[in-house]
Amino acid sequence: MPEHKLSGIRVQMARMLEIYSLLRGQIEGNQLGLSAGERQRLQSGIDTIASNMRDLLTVLTQQKEETSAAVKSGDADISEAQELEEILDAVLKWHTEVSLDSDS
Repeated sequence: MPEHKLSGIRVQMARMLEIYSLLRGQIEGNQLGLSAGERQRLQSGIDTIASNMRDLLTVLTQQKEETSAAVKSGDADISEAQELEEILDAVLKWHTEVSLDSDS
């Protein structure tokens, strides 16, 4: 995977994770005394970020598969791409669990 693509994915992922965690913290803590409408808007933002993370995971997986077909599996970029995939996958699984718990 070209370094500039992996670098862009890394930056995009870091930004999404930061915003995601900030919004999730606002909803879970509700320290600001948010109304139901405000909480719903925050949840909508969280869901949008989760959707974008799923899209990014798809792009990352495709790029990794294309790259691994062209280079040795020991390539450092492939290893980093795998690590980023695992992080995104873990966050998305956690998001799904938290969303299911809050719907109950």
